[in-house]
Amino acid sequence: MAPAPDQLRRTLPFIIAVVTGLTAAVLNWNFLTKQRRALEAERQRLLADFRAPVEVVVAARDLAPEVTLEASHFAPAVIPEKFVQPYAARAPEEIIGLVTQAPIAEGEQILRNKLRRPDEAPLGSRLSTVTPKGKRAVTIAVDTLTGVGKFVRPGDLVDVLWTLQLPGPGEGMQPVTLTLFQDVPVLAVGGETLVGGGQAPAAGGEGASEAGAGAVSGQFTVTMALDPQETSFLLFAREQGGIQLSLRPRSETGTRVSVVPANIGTLLEQQLGISAQGPPPPRQVEVYKGLEKGVVEVTESSR
Repeated sequence: MAPAPDQLRRTLPFIIAVVTGLTAAVLNWNFLTKQRRALEAERQRLLADFRAPVEVVVAARDLAPEVTLEASHFAPAVIPEKFVQPYAARAPEEIIGLVTQAPIAEGEQILRNKLRRPDEAPLGSRLSTVTPKGKRAVTIAVDTLTGVGKFVRPGDLVDVLWTLQLPGPGEGMQPVTLTLFQDVPVLAVGGETLVGGGQAPAAGGEGASEAGAGAVSGQFTVTMALDPQETSFLLFAREQGGIQLSLRPRSETGTRVSVVPANIGTLLEQQLGISAQGPPPPRQVEVYKGLEKGVVEVTESSR
């Protein structure tokens, strides 16, 4: 029988191997358990995101700027709430009829901050962007009578009439009305502009103050597009007489009409067939007093 120390030497490596294996197995089991718990926690977190999906509105196709949204432009989509972008539209009814302000790609969530109401001006727009090339925007003040009863709107075309006093046949002055400009585009009326299809003045703003004052006094402003020379003529005419606007029908766009200046003579002649001639010039008689020559007017009363 072998001595005990020799037997221990033979079995010790086996015991060490068993203990090492058990230790490794325990450590591996512990590691795998932690990994399974972490994966389960991540799975539960992801499942929690998908348990309450949110319906949003996405573009059914690529949309360009300045497109009025219709039902065919978008489609519903269901996504996790954490992936919903700020300002995303949740229902089609929220955005039907609105206008895009930026390109929207197919499948992209439609954001309300990329849309505007039809009566709002586009982002970055100015009156100068709609002023025709070669023209100048010039503003005049009119009232209800001279401004076509406030029925003039941005985008309309008007004729500009000028009434002034000119010397008559005698020593007095007589009024004359003539058509100064024809087919003039209207860019703005008060705070309502042609930009973006019209923009009402904000409540409490400068435009609102002007509109309020106009409601009391009957006056309002009209901004028109004229070339530089016409602009100077209009400002001169405004200071020398009265300005009147007449609204043109859209069917006469670009049409110019020959208009005779209106005064008492042309009015009587064209409307009543009466020739309004001035009094005949007085007869003159030469009178000599010595070497001096003089002229004396002879009237009916002196005969």
